[in-house]
Amino acid sequence: MKNEIRLALLCLAAASAVGAGPAFGQGATPLCGSTNFDESRNAFTIKEPAADAVNQQCFITVYYSGNVPFEARQSPGSYIVEGTYDIELSGGGGGGGGGAAKEGAGGGGGAGAAPLRTVQYLSPGVYKLTIGTGGQGGSANGGWTSDGNPTSITNAYTGQLIAGFQGADVWLQQGRTAGSADRVGDVRGGQARAGGSSGGSGGGGESRQAAQTGGMVQSAGNYGVPGQAGRESGIDNDRNAGGGGGASVGGGGRGGSAISNGASAEVGDAGGGGGGGRSGEHGTAQAGARGGHGFIRLSIAK
Repeated sequence: MKNEIRLALLCLAAASAVGAGPAFGQGATPLCGSTNFDESRNAFTIKEPAADAVNQQCFITVYYSGNVPFEARQSPGSYIVEGTYDIELSGGGGGGGGGAAKEGAGGGGGAGAAPLRTVQYLSPGVYKLTIGTGGQGGSANGGWTSDGNPTSITNAYTGQLIAGFQGADVWLQQGRTAGSADRVGDVRGGQARAGGSSGGSGGGGESRQAAQTGGMVQSAGNYGVPGQAGRESGIDNDRNAGGGGGASVGGGGRGGSAISNGASAEVGDAGGGGGGGRSGEHGTAQAGARGGHGFIRLSIAK
């Protein structure tokens, strides 16, 4: 109850700082430091997503320089000083496709989310962080995969977009893409949107191609490593393995191995696409892996 009262007072203070306007609904949205801050990454991400959730939302408070509130000492991840920040973020990565249960076709890797880097001044007030979840991987029997979901930072009082995808905080619908190998020939990796990366195609299909590594991020910068294609031994030369996930801020997941008792497809990291599952031609078919959850890092600009 004390925390709720403190947050309400901070919200009123923020309203005075930015001027008159419509109030925003706090509801049950928590403080980011207690629910979404990952100290090992020094960033905000999703720790325990609810089933079928498209995002998680939380608040941070930016306080006036030279006036450190008591709460900032107790929950530093929820309170940051005003200033110019380097902002790095991405939405969730696409899920990898599942391998065909019987035919020789590995699932395609999921697409990596488009990363964003920008520099913005954050004035005193309350901000809402919306962090998109990674898309679900396809089942081993040829199910659909899910796109990743968008991420944003908005001014909680005015609704102004600070960084990220416009409308991420009211996003309701997950896209579904044909990334699973539901028949011979359907082994395509997830297709990149502007600034993102494509997933690698799964092995097999009509062309009997080898599984492909995921793609690099299209925009310039130092980003994650594309997911490697799954491996396979013997005469088939990787032609039933899963494709690698595309890169984002984090790396793409490795595709599933097509050898008997091989490794499962790997989950993407920080917006990277999930790896595709192996086919069932040389063992049990695998499901595709989930894409990496979205990611927000705030660093004082130097």
